Amino acid sequence: MRTSLLCLFALATSLVAQDQPAPAQPAAAQTPAAGQTAPAQPAAAQAPAQPAAAQTPPTEAKKEETPATPATPAVEPNFTGDIEVGERIIPNIGGSFSTYRSVVDLGEGPKLFGADATIINPTHRFFDRLDLHITGIGDDPYQTAKLEVWKRNKYRLTVDWRDIAYFNFLPSFANPTAAIGGMIDENSFDTRIHATDVRLDLFPGSRFVPYLAFGINSQDGRGITSFTNGAENNYPVAASYNDSTKSYRAGVDYNGAHFHANLEQGGTTFKDDQGASDNLPNAGDLLTTVLGQQLSLSALDELYRVRGDSVYTKASFSANPVSWANISGQFVYAEPRVNVNYNENSAGNFYYSALVAFYTTGQDVLSGSANMPHPSGNVNVELRPFKRMRIEEFWMTDRLHNAGSDLLAETLLFPTGTITPSTFATANLEENYNQQEVDVFFDATSKLTFRGGERYVWGDALLNAPGIVGTPYESGHLSQNVGIFGISYRVAQKARVNADYEVSTSSDNYFVTSLRNYTRFHLRGSHDVNPSLRVAVDYSLLSNSNPTAGINYTFSNQAASLSINWLPKGGKWFNALLDYTRSSIDSDILYFIPETRAQTTSLYHEAAHTGTALISLKWLSFGGSLFVSSGSRPTQYYQPMVRLSVPVRKHVYWNAQWSYYGFAEGLVDYYMLEGFRSNQITTSLRFTR
Repeated sequence: MRTSLLCLFALATSLVAQDQPAPAQPAAAQTPAAGQTAPAQPAAAQAPAQPAAAQTPPTEAKKEETPATPATPAVEPNFTGDIEVGERIIPNIGGSFSTYRSVVDLGEGPKLFGADATIINPTHRFFDRLDLHITGIGDDPYQTAKLEVWKRNKYRLTVDWRDIAYFNFLPSFANPTAAIGGMIDENSFDTRIHATDVRLDLFPGSRFVPYLAFGINSQDGRGITSFTNGAENNYPVAASYNDSTKSYRAGVDYNGAHFHANLEQGGTTFKDDQGASDNLPNAGDLLTTVLGQQLSLSALDELYRVRGDSVYTKASFSANPVSWANISGQFVYAEPRVNVNYNENSAGNFYYSALVAFYTTGQDVLSGSANMPHPSGNVNVELRPFKRMRIEEFWMTDRLHNAGSDLLAETLLFPTGTITPSTFATANLEENYNQQEVDVFFDATSKLTFRGGERYVWGDALLNAPGIVGTPYESGHLSQNVGIFGISYRVAQKARVNADYEVSTSSDNYFVTSLRNYTRFHLRGSHDVNPSLRVAVDYSLLSNSNPTAGINYTFSNQAASLSINWLPKGGKWFNALLDYTRSSIDSDILYFIPETRAQTTSLYHEAAHTGTALISLKWLSFGGSLFVSSGSRPTQYYQPMVRLSVPVRKHVYWNAQWSYYGFAEGLVDYYMLEGFRSNQITTSLRFTR
């Protein structure tokens, strides 16, 4: 992809060079050679002699104004851009390299830090304008490239490419054995994510704009996943990942004076291949015995292959039928399908609860398929019945019906012999989700606006899957009423205050940690002390609870921040950004301990300080960020930096930066193993045109 973009960029540059007309050469002044006389001027070019009496007096001549020469219009250059290339040097990475990669993951070596280019084609033969934007090329964790080619009233082509290095391996995450020194979690990734999106719009700016689009998103790499054999134990094992999704879509936009519409037809294809293996003794996360025996995994070979596709239709519109009303809506119908094949061979000491017996080897072969019609839609209406009042009504619905079946054939080796149970199961999932909201905005004065509204959320779900849940069916219901209040105050464009408040009561919800009985408050304010100094404050509060017996969940989160942005004289020589946030989180919920399967209470508390300071003095910038917390898991994270940008010559700048990353989790010896520290130096040259 990088080579293709560079080739396209070079091709566009050469096309502009070929289409550029040769500038007209000015005629050289002819000087008569020795012995020759200058050619006579044509009669029309000779100024007629005026009689002395008819000549304009000098005083009158001064009063006459010479006609002004018309100003030459500014011409946009055919090529503008900049490019920054250099190298990152990392003298040290101390502590946990896995945590460094999970949090920072910057590498050293030569880099293309960024490049921007704009080409204007004066002849407009193949295109009018080409824009190219590139960042982070050089095996950095987030690399991007975006190309846009445009020709007025003909086409617009956009190509967006992203490459992401996703690394996540923290020994304390999803690791029930962390308390006894276990260093392997059960959910880790070391993968690359690649995404490319291409869209071609035809006749942009016209009433009808058809378009075609294609996208592909893929991921490959390795990691750690959890192998579960029955409900008694989980085993972390090495895994490999390879999946991709391709999307195809075509549609047309209609742009009228009071009506806009879009009709789109598309589809996706999906594949996911995953494998897991292990050949070392693995005790899993269950630290207790089952009927006096320790469960274990000694060998595993697991593969599954998923293939799916979907076709969808989408229609949307927005209209302004009268001056005091707007209406918009969207409807989408999709029908994804999926087929699954699974094979697994395992050895160890396992427990089969149906026979209350232990077995040593197992083989599973499963094939299944599922089909899920999925319609969804929404409508939004805005009314302005009075000068000071605005009413907004929103309604949406999302419905799906998932019907699936699978055939599982097992071969289990017991001390008493071999059994081969087979299971054919069908499953149905029906889910309906609906939301309706109405908001009224009233301008009490030109500076003061009040808001009041109500949101109602309701739905139901039914899962008929006895092979999964062990009961004939499992159902869920959702019913939630939310009151909405707000106020906005403005003072001569210099001071602004906005406050929003929500309060909710629910009789039921789908998930134990979802917002149920909650209150939410958000206050934002800013004041422009003068044209170069702005002060802003922000405060948010969320309190949520689920009083269901056996769950008893409570959660609260609040944060208050103050920021100052100072740019004297437009920030030409000096600017400063200061930001400080004080936050806290408290959580209380019942859960099952994976190591013992006993129920207990999870208590989590965190109080944190977050600060950022960035100061620039002409060529010098310095500052950084910090995060310091106390409570259940004390953490410190520091990121100071100093950057120097010096002009070497016209259009050339030399940049140098020092950065430090320091991460630590104190007080608990185990968490201290996840700390890291690193000094990093980057040097680069930036060329502009």
